[in-house]
Amino acid sequence: MVHQNVFSAVGSALVMLGALCTSANADEVTLQNDDLDNGGTIAICPCFAAGEEAAVWLTSPCDGNIVAIQIFWRSFLGGAPQSLEESIIVYESGNFPNPGPIKDQLDGPVLTDGGLNEYRYKDENQTIPISIPVSEGEEFVVSLKFLNSNFTDQTLPSIVSDSAGCQNGKNTIKVNGSTWSNACSLGVSGDWVIRAVIDCTGEAIGAACLPDGSCMENMTEADTVAMGGAWNGAGSECADVQCLGACYIPATEQCVQFDKATCDIVGGDWNGPGSTDCATPCVADINGDGVLNFFDVSGFLTAFNLMDPSADIDGNLSFNFFDVSAFLSEYSMGCP
Repeated sequence: MVHQNVFSAVGSALVMLGALCTSANADEVTLQNDDLDNGGTIAICPCFAAGEEAAVWLTSPCDGNIVAIQIFWRSFLGGAPQSLEESIIVYESGNFPNPGPIKDQLDGPVLTDGGLNEYRYKDENQTIPISIPVSEGEEFVVSLKFLNSNFTDQTLPSIVSDSAGCQNGKNTIKVNGSTWSNACSLGVSGDWVIRAVIDCTGEAIGAACLPDGSCMENMTEADTVAMGGAWNGAGSECADVQCLGACYIPATEQCVQFDKATCDIVGGDWNGPGSTDCATPCVADINGDGVLNFFDVSGFLTAFNLMDPSADIDGNLSFNFFDVSAFLSEYSMGCP
């Protein structure tokens, strides 16, 4: 869609934003380009086609996590039905007006006509909190991607801007779902009212691979390490990670990356989530107590007579003098 001639025709409404905002924790900071904190005039923009995006460029004042996104959604007359839109996307900054790679996104946000909508969870059951890590001074981009067209229909709700003037380098539009443009150059009257809430003290959470091979979400890195697990990074989810670790397979003397279940199936020794090196097995320590003594010799002879795989020292699937010789050689060398 062509936006140049549409923005000049949008309606405006006077709103008191204070009554519409949700409260934030004391350690949270709300980042915004707009100036509607104490009330002001908004410009409603029914000028988007499906697949297009409105985005703001923000800069974090601290090391922390994005824990909420706020979007002002309004129709000219008010009272419009709720709108299910495509997604809210958080990008890395990139090169204005083009954002960088996607950091995270919230699919299917439902927007309510009349004011500021706040989102703190990635799912409708409110079990997966938004937690997107950012560092002090980091610039990032927050975008609303439209699923429904409201182009030229002023009865439909849409994103709004303030009327204090459009700041260059702060507002963009993805026109026709393909080309990013400076919103100011397209005639937007002010800054999009899209905000990010940063928790400047909270620890990041993500998916943890635990020693038993399972995965647990909403774990901090410190708690994961304390449990002997491997953390997969802020915002990670179990559906998107594999809990792999080094697996030593005695039959082939290979060290490969497997999850614990697969390692067990092939008869391997799993070294834990996130491990990359296999512990060198002590072949002569037949009973696995970490000490070489008479009990290991006795255990080897018993296994040899029973043709147990643990006595197949040379790994050729036969039991003969060469296995005895190989065991005695390993025994004499000792264990690491």
